[in-house]
Amino acid sequence: MKANDKRRERGDRARANILHHATQIASVEGLEGLTFGRVAADAGVARGNVQVLFGDREALQLATIENGVALYAETVVGPAMALPTAVERLIALIEGWYTFVEQRTLPGGCLVHALSSEYRTRPGEIRDRVEHHRAEARQRIVDLANAAINAGELQGGIDVGVLAFELTSYQASANVAALMGEPEQFELARRASRERLAAARGV
Repeated sequence: MKANDKRRERGDRARANILHHATQIASVEGLEGLTFGRVAADAGVARGNVQVLFGDREALQLATIENGVALYAETVVGPAMALPTAVERLIALIEGWYTFVEQRTLPGGCLVHALSSEYRTRPGEIRDRVEHHRAEARQRIVDLANAAINAGELQGGIDVGVLAFELTSYQASANVAALMGEPEQFELARRASRERLAAARGV
């Protein structure tokens, strides 16, 4: 392997390690908890290494968002979207979100829901990126619901926008409940999601 390839590989490993720790911190404390010094200490690297790899704090914060979204996509979205029917994909997507939070895949639960609260009144690139991922998640539900209706797997006449709103609202409430140590409220949100999907299926 060439020297440049080895350096790139080391750099990729270092970046992945830093982002892992940054995402863990951000899921609990928010992006404001991310400083080069804090992340470096958690990752076991020099502060200067973090700065060299990311340049400035906002770049680290943005990369942390993308890393958290990628982890969720790998853990939940990918397996759900691999299922054969639209309704199976939709159900797995919703169930997978609750499992992701319940199992503390990230210690603070869903990163996008947490950051939505943190940046809801703070315009800028970070807020724009968070809103992009919120919209993407809603649209994924809308697209799957439309596909399921077209396949006869969900009842016709359903307002898919309302369905997506309800399901993501349950998730937002459940994420807070998980962090506040309210398992009954978390399960209530999960049950409400299941019942909403069952009603949409006519079962």
